[in-house]
Amino acid sequence: MAAPLEVVLSSDSGSQLWNCTVFDLHSDSSLLSYRGGNSSARTLTLLNGEYLLSAQLGKNYINVWEIQRKDQLQQKIICPGVVTCLTTSPNGLFLATGVAEAIYLWEVSTGKLLSVLSRHYQDVTCVKFTDDSSHFVTGGRDNLALVWSLSSVIQLDSAHVPEPRHVLSRHSLPITDLHCGLMGPQARVATASLDQTVKVFIKLQTIEAIEHLFVTRLSTSIPSLPPLPLQYTSVSPPLLHL
Repeated sequence: MAAPLEVVLSSDSGSQLWNCTVFDLHSDSSLLSYRGGNSSARTLTLLNGEYLLSAQLGKNYINVWEIQRKDQLQQKIICPGVVTCLTTSPNGLFLATGVAEAIYLWEVSTGKLLSVLSRHYQDVTCVKFTDDSSHFVTGGRDNLALVWSLSSVIQLDSAHVPEPRHVLSRHSLPITDLHCGLMGPQARVATASLDQTVKVFIKLQTIEAIEHLFVTRLSTSIPSLPPLPLQYTSVSPPLLHL
């Protein structure tokens, strides 16, 4: 049996030839390209391994491609406003997007809007699910990271007003990115901010402890959560810190 092919999926907000590209991780060669506009940062995501989604830069819709049909944009999903971030749950059942200061949560199979969460005070900048799809975390320009229980958010009781499970207010400037580790509610969560710090929260369910990592330049993204004390961040100007 052939070894699995390792690839990197990336988007380019300024490219005139394609929206996103699949690269071979080892040879750096381009394997596939998907056309149609440009993607906003923190909106490129896979759905069930079959579809590729990204928000159109500066527009109020989401582009959808079928992975096996690279040359044809399959669908455009209209949203209430400009999408600042989006992600899908690992189980493929839910789609979460940030529009201004609100989070919109849809059911993928029906297209039904399940909930609109308005607990951020400024634009939502990032949203991520845990690996078991039980929780998701949102970060915003209000310096806050909010932890949400999915089961609480999608309750059918119209009188129920969803509230975040935790409000993390450890940053002094806007949050630029976040990452959820493995083990569901027991996962670590890392948040990056313009205050030049990365905060690592231990155990999402209880927020028991925190590690503080200082970055010498503006931290803009967190691609992964390796074992502490190592932490990889993308910074501006481009530079890699360990």
